[in-house]
Amino acid sequence: MKNIAVLAAVACALSFSACNNSSADKNNDGDTTIGEHLDHSLETTDQNIDELKTDVNNELSDAEKNIEKAQADLDAAVKSGDEKAKEAAQKALDDAKSVWEKTKQGAENLGEKVGDGVNNTVDAVGDKTKEVTQDAKRKAENVKEALKN
Repeated sequence: MKNIAVLAAVACALSFSACNNSSADKNNDGDTTIGEHLDHSLETTDQNIDELKTDVNNELSDAEKNIEKAQADLDAAVKSGDEKAKEAAQKALDDAKSVWEKTKQGAENLGEKVGDGVNNTVDAVGDKTKEVTQDAKRKAENVKEALKN
C-alpha cells in the first residue's frame, strides 16, 4: 500500500514540476524560453526527487527496524519454547521481510520511472527546439525571398 502511495506521489510530483512554470522566466524579460522551461522543470524535479528519496529512506529504515524487532521476538519465543509464540513471531518476521523487499523493489522502480521521465522531458524539449529552429529557418527564407522580389 505504501509503495502505491509513493508511486502516486512521484507521478504527482513530476506532473506538478512539469506544469508549474510560474517562475521559469529566469531573466524576467516576460518571455519564457524553452531552455528556461527545461531548467525550471529539472530544478523542481530535482527538489521533488530529493524529498522522495528522504521518504523512501525513512520507509526502508522503518522496515529494517520492524525486521529487527520481529527477529528479537522470534529469538525470545524460541528461547522460551512457546511454539505458538514462535509461529506468530516467525510470521511477523516473514511479513516484515516481505514489506522490506516490496519497499526496496518500489524504490528501484521509482528510480527507473524518474529517470525515464527526465529523459522524456529532455527529448520533448529537444524536439520542440528543433521544430522552432526549422520554423525560424523557414521564416528567414520567406523574408529572403520577399526581399529579392
